[in-house]
Amino acid sequence: MTKKIKKTVTTLSIVFLNVLISFAGTTQQWKEIMVDVKANGMVSTTNSLKEIENGFQQLSITLSNKGNKPITIERIFVRIPIDVQLTDNLDMVYGGSCMGRTPLLKQKIGAQSNRSSSNMYEMLRLSDGQYLFAGSTSWRIFMPNFTLKQGAFEVWSEGEGKQLKPGQTIEYEQIVLRRANNWLELLDQFGTAIAAENKITKLKPADFKGWATWDYYGRVFTPKDIYGNMDQLNQLAPEVNMIQIDGGWWTERGDYKTLNSGLLPGGVKEIVSRIKAEGKTPGIHFDGFRGDEASEIYKTHPEYFLHDQDGKLVVEHNEKADKVMRYIYFDYSHPGARAHIADCIKNMKDNWGIRYFKVDFMRYGLENDTKLKNKHVKSFKAYDPTITGVERFRLGMKTMREAMGDDIYFLGCSAVFGPTIGFVDGMRTGGDINPIYQAFPERCLGNLSNFYLSGKVFNGDADYLVFREAIDEDATVSKEDVKHGHSMTMNEAQMWADFNKLYGTARLQSDNLMTLRPERKALAKEVFEFPAMEETVPLDFWQHGTNKQDGFELIIARKDKDIYLGVFNWGDKPKEYELKAFGKTSPLLLEGRHSQIIKYEGKKSFDELCENMKSL
Repeated sequence: MTKKIKKTVTTLSIVFLNVLISFAGTTQQWKEIMVDVKANGMVSTTNSLKEIENGFQQLSITLSNKGNKPITIERIFVRIPIDVQLTDNLDMVYGGSCMGRTPLLKQKIGAQSNRSSSNMYEMLRLSDGQYLFAGSTSWRIFMPNFTLKQGAFEVWSEGEGKQLKPGQTIEYEQIVLRRANNWLELLDQFGTAIAAENKITKLKPADFKGWATWDYYGRVFTPKDIYGNMDQLNQLAPEVNMIQIDGGWWTERGDYKTLNSGLLPGGVKEIVSRIKAEGKTPGIHFDGFRGDEASEIYKTHPEYFLHDQDGKLVVEHNEKADKVMRYIYFDYSHPGARAHIADCIKNMKDNWGIRYFKVDFMRYGLENDTKLKNKHVKSFKAYDPTITGVERFRLGMKTMREAMGDDIYFLGCSAVFGPTIGFVDGMRTGGDINPIYQAFPERCLGNLSNFYLSGKVFNGDADYLVFREAIDEDATVSKEDVKHGHSMTMNEAQMWADFNKLYGTARLQSDNLMTLRPERKALAKEVFEFPAMEETVPLDFWQHGTNKQDGFELIIARKDKDIYLGVFNWGDKPKEYELKAFGKTSPLLLEGRHSQIIKYEGKKSFDELCENMKSL
């Protein structure tokens, strides 16, 4: 335990004047960059700007304790003034930061709201077609938040109790700045910069296609359900290579060696044996950052879980259709908690034969998301109180990655992207899909707004293929209301199939194939037979993102030298699309809620087509 220090708040302001930065043929002058550190002692800072690859300037900030007593950081604030006169009608984009809650948001400067921020980047489009950009390439100690206020980029982070020991110096997260004249090139190079900062050189190849239990059955399924769907899948598409067992197989969250024998009397190992016997990859899902108050691991080791400022266990009560959940949160600053989760993963891998791990609910390893679900919590008491929630999270991620080993595929889910980068192979990049049409344009926006990360930083995953209506369901469907199919026309279902042809490397069907009508099953086969794309770009990036259902309509994708254009009319009225740059002499007319994929037959390269067709 650290010695309690009498709290005195000190604000340190360091101003850097007249920093001249050259950006790829343009000049941007950053004046009076200011760094404030709020702490219970004097924190010294240094600042440096250096040019890195692709025209970015990297702003590095150090925080030092030159005194003889520990200092606890409360908040860090960076202000980067813009030397251009800004008007309210200029467009601003805040990059998507996580799987579902914070997708890309486009707003006018004069219409910003409390949602106008990002943990990834912000980009301003000037009236002359130039773009000003600020983003982060690291999330190791703090969670940077980017916004625009009063003519300046602002970046801030909560200190989360981070303690500086006497004589200690740490780095704030790496901020990159740039002025550019091409938004697509800029974002593409931003993804490359993130990969370089996090030492990501090559991603695991991923072209998974198969079936998963979750979207139809939820937490309640039996071996009979799995085997029946496997039989149907083998008849439909013998080439499939993945079966994923989703949540519901454990007794309580956190007890990942104890099986729900009422549902799975033969255990997971028996199911995995059949999956492997068919030559498929066995995958499994679990909640990596939460347990349950009723779990044996909590009863035997309550010290493995986070407590609030009063020393009480943090418990989130959540009433589901089939069970009342009492979630608690692992404290991965505790070596025992890390040893427990590593032991669970090694057992799944070595004894059960799992080769694909989907670790879910990652956002609840971070302080802000946990506090959103537990309003009474002001701060956390952890085993190591000197580190931040981001550091605790990354200790858990490091432990999981090492327990899996390099040969295992690690998919992150329900995550805030930044702190996971460098640990995961794949990432769910949009919110959970539901069998209703209104979910499709929202998931299009959520997934594709992160196109610059997919293929460079991790493999993007769009979630499951769902094509069912109420008529396709039986009594075994999940009791969760959002999992009940209602009315989904074939052309609406086709739109989700077409989107999954162009984005994502794990394409898993998740209806009940034993009750799904043949024409709906055929949509899954269409997706399986389509090659997984290597690059996907939303060409109309600056024309959408004004709200969560404002999905992209022109999507270009590439597999080797084959190029495809997806056109999606998410609206209800017919619409014409001018596609001369793609080699089409006549406009394409699409009815409302229809899509079409066109293969390119011309001689232009993928990059040339992107440049010719992208929005300004």
